[in-house]
Amino acid sequence: MDKRQEFIPPILLALFVAILPHVAGLPLWVIAWCAFMWTYVMVAIKHNRPPPGRFVRNALAVIGLAGLLLTYHTRIDATAYVSLLAIMAAIKPLEISTHRDGMVTVFLAYFIVITSLFQSETLLMTIYMFVSVLVTTAVLVRINDPAGRLKAHFRLSALILAQAVPLMLALFFLFPRLEGSLVGFQRSDFGITGFSETLRPGMVSRLVEDDSVAFRVEFDDGIPGFEQLYWRGVVFVHFDGSNWRHERWLRESAPPETGVNDGVSYRVILEPHRSRWLFALDFPLMIPDTGRLYEDFTVLSRDPVFRTKRYVMTSDLRDHTGKTGFPGDELIRLPGSGNPESRALAARLAESSDSPGEVIRRALDYFRDNDFVYTLTPPLAGRNPVDDFLFSARSGYCEHYASAFAFLMRSAGIPARVVGGYQGGEINPYGNYLIVRQSFAHAWVEVWDEDKGWFRVDPTYVVAPGRISDGPGDGLQPGAFGGFTGRYLQPFEALLRQARFGWDAFSKNWQAWFEGYSVEQQKALLERLGIAYSYRTGPLMLLGAGLSLVALLFGVYLVIQLRGKTEKPDLVKKRYEEFLRKMAHAGIARLPGEGPMEFAERAALARPDLAPAINEITGIYIMLRYAPLPHDPDAPGKLADGVKKFRPSAVASKD
Repeated sequence: MDKRQEFIPPILLALFVAILPHVAGLPLWVIAWCAFMWTYVMVAIKHNRPPPGRFVRNALAVIGLAGLLLTYHTRIDATAYVSLLAIMAAIKPLEISTHRDGMVTVFLAYFIVITSLFQSETLLMTIYMFVSVLVTTAVLVRINDPAGRLKAHFRLSALILAQAVPLMLALFFLFPRLEGSLVGFQRSDFGITGFSETLRPGMVSRLVEDDSVAFRVEFDDGIPGFEQLYWRGVVFVHFDGSNWRHERWLRESAPPETGVNDGVSYRVILEPHRSRWLFALDFPLMIPDTGRLYEDFTVLSRDPVFRTKRYVMTSDLRDHTGKTGFPGDELIRLPGSGNPESRALAARLAESSDSPGEVIRRALDYFRDNDFVYTLTPPLAGRNPVDDFLFSARSGYCEHYASAFAFLMRSAGIPARVVGGYQGGEINPYGNYLIVRQSFAHAWVEVWDEDKGWFRVDPTYVVAPGRISDGPGDGLQPGAFGGFTGRYLQPFEALLRQARFGWDAFSKNWQAWFEGYSVEQQKALLERLGIAYSYRTGPLMLLGAGLSLVALLFGVYLVIQLRGKTEKPDLVKKRYEEFLRKMAHAGIARLPGEGPMEFAERAALARPDLAPAINEITGIYIMLRYAPLPHDPDAPGKLADGVKKFRPSAVASKD
């Protein structure tokens, strides 16, 4: 097997492990590109075929870059950067023919490992990055020692990583902190929250099987009841007959005057969702400095949330805002035509009611009394989706009920809007905090009244009250919620649930320490160590201190390595030299260039009384020094004992 065949398989392994976290976010053609190129390389090695020529490789590089330009145009973000590295990682193995080519490709794998921080900085990703670095370093060792054992290569790789930990910690704590993204890139693809700026039928129900964490919440004075946990995110105002859209042009607003002196305070740890929504319990009384409160009571961050964001909120948990002015005709506006049966129903409800409150009650009774079903799989709607839902299908998820109810209210002349966010959560017993997952995404309605202002009406509660009190799985058909885990891992559900809570608590603490280590915390750490910090000279001082500490650690490492490189004490040689010193004191010194056997023969002739001991010590020494292994395991001990007991006198004894 030539060097090219020796290098490429382990290098492909390192590249695969490094790029694996990015597979879900890369364009499909980039993934196929890498798979095809790497498969071709392995087949070519197996059949001993030569690599493609320079012209072909250059053509592939041009095609790859053209594909990136067509995919991303002029956009430069994290995904485009990783895609470029993937294209390079796919082509580079085609030209590996020397040791230098292999080294360059391995270093490319290291670059790809670093880009895993574009995905997240969670504990799980950090552990995976360590594994990826371990594999890549083992591959680096292997291509420099192809005849060595794989186990030894991984052992050396683990040792190198362990030796790098002190340097890593020094850089983490002392290197000047950078605000924003760690590497300056942001992902531009749309977020993974439960909602976008448009609410479409079926959008929320698709999130039910998504068990990932949307955010975590810590309360100061105990967790409220689940029926109070309505997490406002997006408010939908414009209806086109099928979909609801968010109002983009909103005015900033002061917190609502509800008459409540002290609301519920809590801290939110929001996972990256690449949009600006900051989720808050209804209705916000105090918002973070980095957020803005708008007239529809939504809170938006000043910048998109690309990293885990922590903020403190205070909210009024009542289901209404208090008296407000008329919100305007926009909140009762509907398309000029469409859904005629629903319009007629709303007209009948309004004619037979004495007040808006009576219209609301009768509309909810319609849901309650007409065998509506709470389900994830409603029939497909036609040209009049509200009519189809209210009079034909009578089955749907929360967005279907919210959309239909808001339509009925507007048709009856009552201002209404749909609110998207999350409802409920699950308590982690290991940290006594609330976990709100994507599967808790929910939609409800707000209706305006001249006395109450905006107040919440949740038509889902009428059909499936367990959804509000017990979570998204309650009220659905058996087996509809939980996916593979719910159906096939039911016997282990309790154990898996506890393990998941334990891991989440550990991961949350990691995020608080690792991701939350900010400029302010770095400044506080230095002040506790007695080091003054100023924002003008602080970064330069930290940089100098960090570089000095790195130099110190590198120096200590070199000393340890050099000391490790020095020869270990040769006990066999030491014992023999002690024997020679004793012989010299007895008047028989070893001559320059005289070998052990020649010296033993001369010494035995000069001192026959010492001949047995001289011959025994010399024989053991020669065996240990020159005989091939293995030899008598007790020989070193016998040599030490013989030399220790050897006490020759200056004058030969006379028998």
